[in-house]
Amino acid sequence: MDGSELNYLRIKVQWESTHCQWIRQLLCIILLGCLIVMNLLNGSSSMKSIAGIEKCSAGYWSVIVVFIGICGLCTFIAVKLAAHDQNLKLKYGGVNVTDSDIRYSNKKQLSKLILLGFVGGWVAGALGLGGGSIYNPALLALGIPPKVSSATGLFLVTFSTFASVVIYFLNSQLDILYGLWIGFFSCVGMLAGLLASQYYMQKTGRQSIIVWCLVVIFVISTIAIPTFGVLSLTQEAEGGLDLWAFSSLCQSKQK
Repeated sequence: MDGSELNYLRIKVQWESTHCQWIRQLLCIILLGCLIVMNLLNGSSSMKSIAGIEKCSAGYWSVIVVFIGICGLCTFIAVKLAAHDQNLKLKYGGVNVTDSDIRYSNKKQLSKLILLGFVGGWVAGALGLGGGSIYNPALLALGIPPKVSSATGLFLVTFSTFASVVIYFLNSQLDILYGLWIGFFSCVGMLAGLLASQYYMQKTGRQSIIVWCLVVIFVISTIAIPTFGVLSLTQEAEGGLDLWAFSSLCQSKQK
């Protein structure tokens, strides 16, 4: 047995029982900061670039390429770090490893996990959907327990939501009072739901309540999203907007 490995493993196990996983948290914070900086540099339809970068210029695309490169680098570091820790745990009896854990040595599982992160982020950003509605069922499909998948989805959504709030605030598009009210009731509902599901799971020993909650949310979303989408499009069409018209990707709409 390697004493240094055992000491490292002991520290990692202690950290995993808390929120003090600083290296992983740092990677998330770096990506969060880079996302905000990218939006500030490239600007938006309501805010000019702080660096004077024109949309679709060489500088514009360079910023995006650099951001994608940073995302790829952080993903590589995160995977290598997680794989190293998992291999070390398996080497010394599988401490803190369960059968449902994704095996980073399994290239098929790892590829699915990375693809999930990319597709989930792209769909959530392109369509304005909540990341939890994408990540939770996808993680369940990978064999992750409902309790773990819901916590993971909530963690991911926290960072993406924070980035959106900062960007909207800097673009002067955030109604702070309205946001505070929504945030307050969302937190109350979230805590009530977590306490209720935890009580149910402790009483029954089952995690099926989370799956059924996801089913109900998906049913409501399936009905509500197209319904309100059609109503919104109808109002825009009545206002004279040509719904079938295409505009240039590089067309500037800044005021």
